[in-house]
Amino acid sequence: MRLMPLIFAALTLISTGLGGLAAIRLRDRLHLLLGFSSGAVLGVALFDILPEIFAIDGGASYMPVAALGFLAFFGLERYTAMHRPREHAHAIAAHEQELGAWTAGGLAVHSFLDGIAIGAGFQANFNIGLLIAMGVIAHDLSDGLNTVTVVLAHGNPLQRATFWLGIDMIAPVIGAAITLPLDLRAGLLPWVLAFFAGSFLYIGASDLLPEAREHDSPLVGVATAMGMLAMFAATRLLP
Repeated sequence: MRLMPLIFAALTLISTGLGGLAAIRLRDRLHLLLGFSSGAVLGVALFDILPEIFAIDGGASYMPVAALGFLAFFGLERYTAMHRPREHAHAIAAHEQELGAWTAGGLAVHSFLDGIAIGAGFQANFNIGLLIAMGVIAHDLSDGLNTVTVVLAHGNPLQRATFWLGIDMIAPVIGAAITLPLDLRAGLLPWVLAFFAGSFLYIGASDLLPEAREHDSPLVGVATAMGMLAMFAATRLLP
């Protein structure tokens, strides 16, 4: 049980790696997966983390921390998204290769925090940890995709993009490992969960879903609803 955060964080290696591979070969076919991921991440926050917080005495008092989590990931995502090629067609010509590496580093920090979220979830209980891990695994596909895309967009060779993809893949495992010697249950856990509830709401609604909607397909909405429904069903089926 103690090693569960590491086991599930290790599974993000697969989704992040697949996202990086898709950035090279299958980017135009990912909108439905991104839509599903958006719904899954939102579902984890709405149906699992937030109800757990409100079940605690004085749960509403933790909501400012959820807002802080939302804003913190807004700032991080703005930094990592500001030079993506889909937003700035002139990216290769106007910026140096190092900027792509710095932006990939920002995405790795995001993934590191994902690992901490997994560890905190398992300290609450197995079900919360499992659902948070499922949400992270779903949206790390996008992280891997964006890491490779942004590095290549700034004129870097494929070898450097692969290096940063590897950093992004291992970052959640490191984040989860850091939580193992910590006892977040001693008063800190509700605050940490609230922070990541806010971050999941931001990632789902303001990061993944707009990426999915770049493809003008009505099926994106269906995929998003299916992702939310899957998480809702999971919260009801888990004991």
